[in-house]
Amino acid sequence: MEDILHRLEVHTEARRGQFDAGFASFARLHGLVDWEGWFSPYDEQTYGIVLCHIQPDDVVLEIGAGDLRLALRIAERARRVYAVEVNPLVVGPALEDIGLCLPRTLHVTCANALDIPIPPGVTLAVLLMRHCQHFGQYFDQLQTAGCQRLLTNARWKSAVEVVDLTASRLHFKQVHEGWYACRCGAVGYVGPGARTDALPIEVVDCPACSPLAAGDEEQDVE
Repeated sequence: MEDILHRLEVHTEARRGQFDAGFASFARLHGLVDWEGWFSPYDEQTYGIVLCHIQPDDVVLEIGAGDLRLALRIAERARRVYAVEVNPLVVGPALEDIGLCLPRTLHVTCANALDIPIPPGVTLAVLLMRHCQHFGQYFDQLQTAGCQRLLTNARWKSAVEVVDLTASRLHFKQVHEGWYACRCGAVGYVGPGARTDALPIEVVDCPACSPLAAGDEEQDVE
């Protein structure tokens, strides 16, 4: 495994497909916004946090799997892994590097994850994509499919959080003070700043995703 991971790492720069001719057209074809489709591996600390949350019975879906270096390591811990990567110029050569060492428990698909059904039995999803512009769509699809947990850095753009997809969520108007994190992907703070050290509150219908909520907030201010 270490030899395979080393080969993948060596080719990282060559596989940054966002700099290839034609990538802009490819991104438009798949609805990738700004840096959303860029291939940028994360550091070992980030991968380590993800791996700490993998259980032996988990069926994992990795969205934006890149060159599969994380998916390979997840496959050593989980019952099954579905790795989805939209860019064929990234995942194709990675599969060549892995060759006949591809684990039986790792299933690789080249596609936009929003365009394919969530595989049956997925318990945990991994979305390492700081520039994600479609968090709400991923959230809805995963929740509808019965996925229980989501490991992601898409909302806070830094540390990996564990999102409980089964938990109940407050309506945004019920939050009077504190940090909030919405199912649409927006985060922020409500109030004058008296509870900045409190854990974020999971909400729905925040101003970023609900024009009605935003309008109600304006009326409340008046």
